[in-house]
Amino acid sequence: MFNNRAVIWVLFFSFFQLQAMLPLACNGNWLNDAFIDPSDGKLDMSNWLLERDGLMPVPIIITEPAIGYGGGLALVYFHDKVGSRKGSPPSVSAVAGAATENGTWFAGGGHLGIWKNDTIRYSGGLGTGLVKMDYYGRSGNQEQWQDGGIRFETDALFFVQELLFRIYESKFFAGLGYVLIDTANSFEHYSEDLTQELPGFDFDSRSAAVNLMLSYDSRDNIFTPSNGMAAEAKVMLFDDIWGSDDTFQKYLASLLYYNSLTENLVLGLRGSGQVIEGDAPFYSYPFIDMRGVKAMQYQGDMTLLGEVEVRWSFTPRWALVGFGGAGKAYNDGGKEDSDVIYSKGIGIRYLIASKLGLQVGLDVAQGPDDTAFYIQFGSSWSLK
Repeated sequence: MFNNRAVIWVLFFSFFQLQAMLPLACNGNWLNDAFIDPSDGKLDMSNWLLERDGLMPVPIIITEPAIGYGGGLALVYFHDKVGSRKGSPPSVSAVAGAATENGTWFAGGGHLGIWKNDTIRYSGGLGTGLVKMDYYGRSGNQEQWQDGGIRFETDALFFVQELLFRIYESKFFAGLGYVLIDTANSFEHYSEDLTQELPGFDFDSRSAAVNLMLSYDSRDNIFTPSNGMAAEAKVMLFDDIWGSDDTFQKYLASLLYYNSLTENLVLGLRGSGQVIEGDAPFYSYPFIDMRGVKAMQYQGDMTLLGEVEVRWSFTPRWALVGFGGAGKAYNDGGKEDSDVIYSKGIGIRYLIASKLGLQVGLDVAQGPDDTAFYIQFGSSWSLK
C-alpha cells in the first residue's frame, strides 16, 4: 500500500522548512534553549525531552499496511534526566491514543521504570482498542488468499506486566511477567477450511499467560544503538489457572547486534524465531514481522526471520540506511509452509536528540505484495 506518495514529500518539506526557520524564530527566547543545539545551531530536542517539566506531547504517525494510514497523540513524561546507570534508559510514563483510515483505533497508557540503579526494570501497560484487518490463515500460499484475506474486527482489552532483575553486576536480566488479552471477534464470512483455526463468525476469546524471561543487553544506546547486542528468550505459559480460555505455550527468541564498522558506518543484524504449541486463538500465532510485509499476513506454528541494516552517517546529524531481510512461516497438520518472504528498502535518519542518541526518520520498504513507508522513532527493531 503506497497510494499517497505526496505524504512523504510534505513531511520532509515541512521538516526542512522547520530546520531552516527555527533558529531564526527561536533567537533570543526560551525556544532557542529548548529546540536548538548551541554546538551546531541545529534542531535538537534533547533539552525539551530531559530538562522541561510536565507532559510532552508527541505526535503518532501510523503507516502499517495492514490497518492503513493514521495518527494520534501521546503524552510522555520523563521521570529523570538520564538513566541512573551509564547506558541505562530513563524512567518514562506515557498515555496515547490513535486511529487509522480503516476504523482501527486504540487508547492506553504505560510505564517503564528503572529502579535501584538499574538493577530492576519494570514495564507495564493497560489499553483498549478496535482492530480491523484481514485474516489470511496459517498458510500464506493457499489459493483462497490470493485476492486478499477475510476481513475481521477485534474489540480488545490488554493488560501487561513485566519485572526484570539484573543478575549480579552483569548485563543479564531474568524475570517474569503476566499478559491478559480479552477479545470479541467478528469475521465477515466463514469457510469450512477454517474450522481448525476459527470457531465461527463471531466469538469471544481470552488469553492469559505467565511469562518467564532471560535477557542480555550490552547496547550503547537503547534508542539508536551503534554497538552492542541485545538478546531475549521468553516462555509464555497460557493456562486457565491465569484466566485463559485456551491452554498453549509460546516460545520466543530474538537477537539484535550492532557494530560500528567505521566512524560513520554501522552494521545491524536481527534474528528472531517463535514457536507455538497447543490450541491457540488465531491472533496468538506468530507471523513474519518485517518492514514491507503486512502484519499477520504470513502466520504459522513457527516463524523464523533475519534482517540486516547498514546505517551511514554522511553528516553528524543525517544518516542514510539500507536494509533487507527474509522470513518463513512453518505449519503443522498438513498445512503448507509459506514461501521464503523477502523485503528490502532504504531510509533516512536525523539525530533529533543528541543527548539521548535518538534518531528519527522515514523508511520505504518493498515486500512481496506492497511498497510501504514507515515513520521511525529510534531503532526500527525491538526484542519481541
